[in-house]
Amino acid sequence: LAGGSLVRKNVPPYVKAAREPLSFAGVNTIGLRRRGFDNNTIQQIEDVYRMIYVHNNNISQALKAADAEIPNSEHKSKILDFIRSSDKGIIRGPLQ
Repeated sequence: LAGGSLVRKNVPPYVKAAREPLSFAGVNTIGLRRRGFDNNTIQQIEDVYRMIYVHNNNISQALKAADAEIPNSEHKSKILDFIRSSDKGIIRGPLQ
């Protein structure tokens, strides 16, 4: 999160958030590498967020697409479960 940010919506796992209003600023690949995530895992995490933030889907469409098109993994499940259980919704994409 960028300094001085006001957080009104939930920030999903593994992402960077910045600007006002707070919005998606990419996957935190540097942090993931520091924590020992391999390139394939990082790519899969990026693919999930691409479905959510880049493909112009609404959240329910994005969740269905990610479920159908991205192989199952612990990290995919963590992201999708977080979004489904979010009571405030998640931060917006960069151009929304």
